[in-house]
Parts: sequence; structure tokens; C-alpha cells
Amino acid sequence: MPKRPSKTRDVRIAAFIKAKPEKIYQALTSARELCVFWLERAETDARNLGKFRMVWPTKDGEGCDASAVFVDLDPGRKVSWLFDASSRRGGRVPALVSVFIEDRPRGAQATILHAGFSAARSQDRLFCVFCGLWEDCLAKLKAHLEHDRVFKGEKLTLAEAEKLSRSGGRRPQRRS
Repeated sequence: MPKRPSKTRDVRIAAFIKAKPEKIYQALTSARELCVFWLERAETDARNLGKFRMVWPTKDGEGCDASAVFVDLDPGRKVSWLFDASSRRGGRVPALVSVFIEDRPRGAQATILHAGFSAARSQDRLFCVFCGLWEDCLAKLKAHLEHDRVFKGEKLTLAEAEKLSRSGGRRPQRRS
């Protein structure tokens, strides 16, 4: 029997970060920390069923915001939240986002999983926006925790964050 194509797809992005799992967890649950390396504004009540509000910087300066509730917090291991209905763009954005943190020698692996995006071609742009958003989050988290570097006003890829690590914290020149 032929396999049916999936009706959904997931954003799954991982990065090795030279930091203790507890530091990664703290950076992802503290409003102050989130605002240092990634968000324009944030509010966090870091406990299960606590509120979580995020405002991302945008080019026009308006900011893009989302509200959520923490649903699974396991210090040093996992951070999960559910976006509320008003943040889900008419239900097109899946509600659940989880960050899994795995202890590794000399650091930790952080994996963001945002599951359940529609696989319809008409939703490709939305899917790509969230791929970029979560990659930017992990890349900036890595730069912040490994080198105390902040790139809030610009996009950062994991490849660039890795080059930053290899260059001892100095940002290599971008190629045109």
C-alpha cells in the first residue's frame, strides 16, 4: 500500500551550545535574559501554566508579539509553551513549541520543535518564516552564552554562529 503524503510538517532545529543545560534553560525562561539576546520585550512567569509574552523586533520598529502559556517546564531539560489563539494567525501557526535540552560533554544540545504546520504549498511562506525565526533564536542564544555577543538588530544563522565560535568570538565578514 503506497504511503500517503503527510498533511503536516515540523520545524526542528538543533544547535550544540557550549553552556550548561541550566544556563540554557535560564536564558529561555527569564524575560530579562530573552531581552538581552533575542526579544525586544518579554514577560515570563516561569512555572507550569505561567504566562509568556514575546515581542520580536521588526524592521519597521513596530514589533511582532505573541502570547503563550508555559505547559512543560523541566529545569535544565525542557521548556514548552502553547501559543494562545490570538497569536496563531487564524489557527495557521501550530500552538505547541518545545525546546529540548540534552546534556553533552562540554555543553548541551538544544533542539526547538514546533510541530504541526500544514504541508500545503500555500503555507510554505509561513513555514519558512518560523524556520528562520527559530534558527535565529538558537543562533543568538549560542552567540550570547558562548561569547557574550548580542546580534539583536540583525538576523543570525546557525552557520554564522558556528563560525563565530570557531573564530573565538569575532564575527567573520559576510560575503556579498
